[in-house]
Amino acid sequence: MHTRTVIPGVLPLALALLVFPHMEVRAQAAMETFQAQWEMSCIIRRDKFDLVLPTAMRRNGVDMWIVIDHGRGTEPLMLDFGIESAYGQGIYVFYDSGEGRVERYTLGGPGSSDLSALCGAYDPLPPIMEGPDREELSQLQSIVFERDPQRIALNIVPENIQGEGVHVADGLSHKDYNFLARELGETYVERFVPSLDLLTDYHGEHVASEIVEMSKIGDITRRGLERALSNEVIVPGRSTYNDVARWLEEYRESLGLRRTWFPGLRFVEPESSGYQGLSDQGLERVIQRGDQIYVDWGLKRNNFATDLKRTAYVLAEGETAPPADVLRAWDAAMAVREIIRGHVRSGRTGREQLDELKQLVRDAGFVYTELEQASDVPGVEVNIGMHGMGNLAHDVTAGLFALWPGLTAYEVRPNAFLSFEYRIFSPSDDDPDYKIHISIEENVMVTERGIEWLHPPQDRILVIR
Repeated sequence: MHTRTVIPGVLPLALALLVFPHMEVRAQAAMETFQAQWEMSCIIRRDKFDLVLPTAMRRNGVDMWIVIDHGRGTEPLMLDFGIESAYGQGIYVFYDSGEGRVERYTLGGPGSSDLSALCGAYDPLPPIMEGPDREELSQLQSIVFERDPQRIALNIVPENIQGEGVHVADGLSHKDYNFLARELGETYVERFVPSLDLLTDYHGEHVASEIVEMSKIGDITRRGLERALSNEVIVPGRSTYNDVARWLEEYRESLGLRRTWFPGLRFVEPESSGYQGLSDQGLERVIQRGDQIYVDWGLKRNNFATDLKRTAYVLAEGETAPPADVLRAWDAAMAVREIIRGHVRSGRTGREQLDELKQLVRDAGFVYTELEQASDVPGVEVNIGMHGMGNLAHDVTAGLFALWPGLTAYEVRPNAFLSFEYRIFSPSDDDPDYKIHISIEENVMVTERGIEWLHPPQDRILVIR
């Protein structure tokens, strides 16, 4: 029989903490009530509107941004601005005169306006002006006509734009577009522009309260992963992929959190085909001694999402440490980590920094590969793919990620969150045709000083005995 970890329906707390230690984390997390998280989200909104939005709008030549939630949180950016409206047409309007603060108004639908107002993030609605022919104007018409914006950003994305996370800039429905066109008229329809560039800057730069929240969820995620890849969860020869994944999902449920995706566990082994060194043999593949494994997983909390990996080695009979070639591969991965940390900065595009990193990797004696798998080229191969993250695990922000080249054209903003992700393929001592795969992924912040940790990184390969 395979070992299973099952959270019981009812247990006295003291006994539960002995039998299921991760419930201790739940007890601690319970101290962060809805009110505490709501207050933090309000601080984030106020600071983002005051400190980040003006720069984002001005850099992109936008003087008004209109966002509409057409019902129950269907707008992907809803948590950036408030809560989902109950019945639809929660309208958010931001106007920048070019100096000072950005005006911000919520014309929300039923169920959202009152709670959003408690945040203190929005301005009182201005008086409704009189129409040119003394006709009665709506609140939206009055705000737009009186300010006469020249470029109005809407959450629509041109068909030729691709990239992970782009959907969050594409939340305006056809129905609500038509509503805006009727409400504002042809003069203003001609001034509609996509919000993608604006949103990339807005999501790409973070304030202190966001750093606090991202650090919290990052540490919760990495602690779960490190416990999952230990003898607390894994019994070599008995435990399966499914046991590890289920334990992580129970850990997540015990905290009341959402997942970014189901845990992705991979076995690194010579006989794999296709994605070299990575085997996906089904949920019931048993973890054996001598296996090298890693898990790719993330959690969501209070509008922030993580994307981390942790790597482990299962000691074979008679081993007291991983084999020399596995340790050598890990050392190479740590050397590459320092190359990347020493070079990436805010204030420059992802593309120019990725191109320079490729050369720095070659200068250090490694072979740079554009592929996320090993080839028959001699030497240690390296592939770098650092995507933006934060409000999404793969966010629509600047990245150093060749798979989506459009997003590398953006500038890495101050206090940007990046997935510090790369792979190395190092020759095996036992098989000249096989390379050991080490896949690294941490969640980091990028400043003008360089890459700074949001949570403790993995400095050594985890060992399962």
